[in-house]
Amino acid sequence: MNIVLQNFVIFILLLVIEMGYFGVAKKIKIYDLPNCRSSHSDMTIRGGGVIFYFAVLLYFILTPGIWELWLFLGITIVAVVSFCDDVRPVDTKIRLVFQIIGFAMILYQLNVFNIDGWKTLIIIFVCICILNVYNFMDGINGMTGIYSLVTLCTLLYINEKVTWFVYTNFIVYVIFADLIFLFFNFRKKAVCFAGDVGSICMGCIIIYLIARLVIMSPGQFSYMVFLIVYGADGGFTVIRRLFLRKNIFHPHRSQIFQLLSNEGRIPQVVVSGIYAALQLAINIGFFHVAHRYLYMTAIAVILTAAHISIYSHFDRKFSDKLIK
Repeated sequence: MNIVLQNFVIFILLLVIEMGYFGVAKKIKIYDLPNCRSSHSDMTIRGGGVIFYFAVLLYFILTPGIWELWLFLGITIVAVVSFCDDVRPVDTKIRLVFQIIGFAMILYQLNVFNIDGWKTLIIIFVCICILNVYNFMDGINGMTGIYSLVTLCTLLYINEKVTWFVYTNFIVYVIFADLIFLFFNFRKKAVCFAGDVGSICMGCIIIYLIARLVIMSPGQFSYMVFLIVYGADGGFTVIRRLFLRKNIFHPHRSQIFQLLSNEGRIPQVVVSGIYAALQLAINIGFFHVAHRYLYMTAIAVILTAAHISIYSHFDRKFSDKLIK
């Protein structure tokens, strides 16, 4: 089958799957109900990000000769337990156990545990950080989808133009799923949210791709700059909450993008677009600098200064809300 026609069929199939899920979700009432910590005020379908898992599933079904069994099993376990939690709350300990098992399978597929020296610890630590920040990314409309799209497109460019590290269809199918999800989520009134199944699955996918790229490009940990905008937001928020002696696992809306949207009254899609545009600019700059680690350090310093400045501004105006 012609590659263009094949990709068109895959795109339509994923769209049908997403629409089918909406029908099921409405029938069994898989909704995200607004509460005091929500950034939305309407009942919205939860779990629309399940389409990310189906993109991976189609990749394994339609790509012959792929034997990444542990990757498939790991993402499947994570997707199933996360989706169950979207449908009906699953005990935190049970959910955590299955997520750890699935995550360990993905790392095993990457042969992370066979890498000698300090690189193993760095890769595992970075992977855990990415998964955690992705878990909180579904906070406002468009953030999960548009930010991930920038990262996926950057990785596709590297795979095609710089260094091959994964079968192209893996990234392409996930991009298709992301575009479909964005159509329903990247709007003022979202039709659906990614849910835990979406944010965790996308986190695992991004982890696998970036970790594989780093492993196949010895010494290039500078590729982590492709997640630095949201990573800085998530990391700085965790540090701040620890400093305030707050539970970092308790739901909150004190990340910068949530403050800009909720307290700053900037439209959610605009905030998401700003994050994506900033990350895209950083990614483009990455390919035009000679000293990439110095570049990454400079970006981290600038983002840290920006976070401190923005938090200081909002602390003065909404201190009673932000410390909760």
